[in-house]
Amino acid sequence: MSVVQRTLAFSFGTLLSRLTGLVRDTILASVFGASTLLDAYYVAIIFPFFLRRTFAEGAMTSAFLPLYNNLETEEEKQAFVSAVLTSLGLVTLSITVFVEIFPSVIPAIFSTGASGETKLLATRLIRITAPFVVLEFVWALFYALHNSQHRYFLPAMTPLFSNVGVMVGALTGNVVLATWGFTLGNLVAVLVLLPRNFRYRPTLKGLGNFYKMFLVTSLTMATSQVTTLVDTNVASFLGEGSLSLVQLAGRIYQLPLGIFGVAVSTVALSTLSQTDDYEKDLGDLFTKNFFFALPASLGLFLLSRELITLFFGYGAFGTRAVEEASKVLAMYAPGLLFVSVFNLLSRARHAALDTKTPFVAMLIVSVSNAILDVVLGFTLGVSGIALATTLSSILGTTYLILRHGFKPDWRAIIKIAIASGVMGVFTYSFKLLFHGRIWTVTNVALSVALFLIVGKILKIEEVRELKSTLLR
Repeated sequence: MSVVQRTLAFSFGTLLSRLTGLVRDTILASVFGASTLLDAYYVAIIFPFFLRRTFAEGAMTSAFLPLYNNLETEEEKQAFVSAVLTSLGLVTLSITVFVEIFPSVIPAIFSTGASGETKLLATRLIRITAPFVVLEFVWALFYALHNSQHRYFLPAMTPLFSNVGVMVGALTGNVVLATWGFTLGNLVAVLVLLPRNFRYRPTLKGLGNFYKMFLVTSLTMATSQVTTLVDTNVASFLGEGSLSLVQLAGRIYQLPLGIFGVAVSTVALSTLSQTDDYEKDLGDLFTKNFFFALPASLGLFLLSRELITLFFGYGAFGTRAVEEASKVLAMYAPGLLFVSVFNLLSRARHAALDTKTPFVAMLIVSVSNAILDVVLGFTLGVSGIALATTLSSILGTTYLILRHGFKPDWRAIIKIAIASGVMGVFTYSFKLLFHGRIWTVTNVALSVALFLIVGKILKIEEVRELKSTLLR
């Protein structure tokens, strides 16, 4: 399976989960609006996602895959998986028990400026989402096992089950049921990824090298999550619904990032940890990342208001909320390219067993984001939080590129930039002439088609590979 095929397999699976995620958020916005109820729901799920990104899908996967792929026998691999399950399972279970006993600690940390009503409801909802911490760790381990064998579609689409659970609960108009749907859906996702022929045997042996990488990588990921902590706290001071606006605009921004940016970086970790030509494969992955991320970043910026209206402009989500969320998305959009490159280069260094460089890069991002969050958030409002994310990601990505010192294929990059520029002119012109949701969908479809046509004329290799893969 080629890199493009692996990326597309992951992308299609992610597309399914992200599309259902957008439907989920459309329902949440329509039913609850930018309100105390929705703010409390987001506080309740932000904490487990914070731990997921820190320990599960981030540090654990980055430490696990390179070591697992270097093991020679099936017996060694089974023992290694069992040891990781045992040790980190005990840690995540302990965290879950603590949160169940002291749930009020979470709103106090993640939403300092929220109203008493929001914190009270969030405390109740957090008891429902706390088991997600254990579920996501197990899910991430099974996810990594599938990736090690270059199976990407099924793992990538499993968040769909949580999305469906939230949708069903939200349609009742009860935020508590929506939260239960979130947790139960994640349980289903774990069961779907249960590896075949795996026998769990309790053990703590053979974890020395794993924890050397895991602890440093955890520190890197924990540093990255400082941005989430500061984002949510600053938003909590900016008025009712502000946290919801950041989360909902972020969902659209995360759609292409998850489908393409995360896809390339996920494939990079498993590919580069087994490659015989690291620099060549990294250069190829960098170009493919640019091919997907640049036009997506430009499109999000040009169509920010139209996309917010398309997905969330219904029911309780009124005109003012649409305007504010549009500004947030416009500030997030330019950062899409840099965040996707940052993820790729970080995973590339992890594949080479280098944990120091990604840590320093993430430290740069986190410190600069925290400072900019406070400065821009309290001067520009909610959109300032998104702008802080974009500017800090530019700084971190610049450091990684300079530190790594690899040379991209500039000829290919320039071709992609030209195709994106032609697409951008068309996208902007079309939106000035035609208004409405159906025209927004048409604009997106035609813009993508034009980008691919220009890419074919310019003989961009990724267009050829994309065509040959889809026609198989």
